[in-house]
Amino acid sequence: MVLATNIKKGIDVKDSLIAMKSDIKNSLDINDDELKEKLIELLSNEDAKIRKNSAILLGNFPNTVNELLMAYNQEKTEYVKEAYLKGIASQNCSSYLEQLKEIQLHLIHDNSNEAKHIQAQLKILNPLILKSQTHKRKVIKLKHQPVDVVLTSLPYYQFILFESVLHLRYKPVTQGVLVRTESIYELLDIRTYNDMLIPLQGASGLDMTIESIEAGIQRCNIVKILDKLYDDASFFYFRVDDSMRQKDPSLIKKVSEKFFEYYPFKLLNTTENYEIEIVVKEVRKGKVNLYLRLSHLKSNRFAYRKETIANSMQSYVAATLVQLAKPYMIDHAKVMDPFVGCGTLLIERNMIKPPKFSMGIDIYSKGIEAAKKNTKLAGQTIYYVHKDSLRFVNNEMFDEIITDMPTFPQLPDREKLTDLYDRFFERIHRLIKSGGYIFLYTSEISLVRKNLRLQEDYLSLIEHYEIPRGKHMFYFFIMQVK
Repeated sequence: MVLATNIKKGIDVKDSLIAMKSDIKNSLDINDDELKEKLIELLSNEDAKIRKNSAILLGNFPNTVNELLMAYNQEKTEYVKEAYLKGIASQNCSSYLEQLKEIQLHLIHDNSNEAKHIQAQLKILNPLILKSQTHKRKVIKLKHQPVDVVLTSLPYYQFILFESVLHLRYKPVTQGVLVRTESIYELLDIRTYNDMLIPLQGASGLDMTIESIEAGIQRCNIVKILDKLYDDASFFYFRVDDSMRQKDPSLIKKVSEKFFEYYPFKLLNTTENYEIEIVVKEVRKGKVNLYLRLSHLKSNRFAYRKETIANSMQSYVAATLVQLAKPYMIDHAKVMDPFVGCGTLLIERNMIKPPKFSMGIDIYSKGIEAAKKNTKLAGQTIYYVHKDSLRFVNNEMFDEIITDMPTFPQLPDREKLTDLYDRFFERIHRLIKSGGYIFLYTSEISLVRKNLRLQEDYLSLIEHYEIPRGKHMFYFFIMQVK
């Protein structure tokens, strides 16, 4: 190749290196030993940009970690050091782990004014060290000092969580329910929360500016919380999660840098294999709170849900709806979901009150296959039928229907959608026994109201819940057959 020849002969070296780096797949032959030796030689070139690009290219040649490390230790220009680490990161570094840790430790204790370059190097180095070693996972103390935890819920449905935390000190907050506990583990199996967040004291109600957030970072109690939760004095690998309505990658990057700047001996930033997340969550317009999320702590409450399809209902939403319906559920009922999807809502319903018989119907084969796999993992018995539920002929009547109805985004033809709702409501009295219930979730409130009027001779509305989901409003109807 012309570029390789020019580099080996010393012709237009700088431009040739840049061109080769930009088209690395077509211009670099990693079996070219002569080029490899020339690139190693160029690591000592007086031109910093030549050293930088040579280091990046060398990362594609096997067994060059030693040369890159030697050059890194001799390098005086900070932005070039980053290039050496990029080259090293492209290779197997397990044999050089201790040397990489020494570099990491040096950077953490570096008190120079080169914070930008230190952060850039650690951004490469931290995940590289994690990948090159068997990392000891942090273990939370089962019993220790109390810690405050926010269990986030559907907006306005904090009360659904109350029954699960009655034995603890708790109170409703905007995001969900604030609980004080001495054991994080006892919260893991609660089915009706979405996220588990630990509020950082001194870092709430912050303006969405780096100046305001930096002040919150400086005074927050993150080190105290980590010391409460863990018998571990080592570093915590973290990332910052952007939970603002309008994502702001630039602000999040600055927040990451500030956390390392204030807590360099406790927090190391990485984009993968992180143990904790610091969540920047917008709680009202223009205001954010900072939270701690224990990313390594996994809940198995929805372990069955391995398969999903487009527009699948979130598990915690299904669990919340089931709790709203629970007072009306019939013991040992025959239950049907005529639009079952991947089975989440029906599986969650059956966890509350085991049915006598349970059936899921769907016209989409992918949904039925997903539902069968999820049901097996949940340890339940549900009979699935791949068919149009509006053409399904039942031999026996059911006690309940529970379903997530199709909406306009799923069936973007208003005439067909209207026809589907009309036909479904017309069939209810042929599916459900007198005194039986229909639990129906949808955003199509006008179609439901219309059919409640049309079918008022055999159908009564018992409860009606409004459920905000992002920018849209959904509704959960509880109806009874007269």
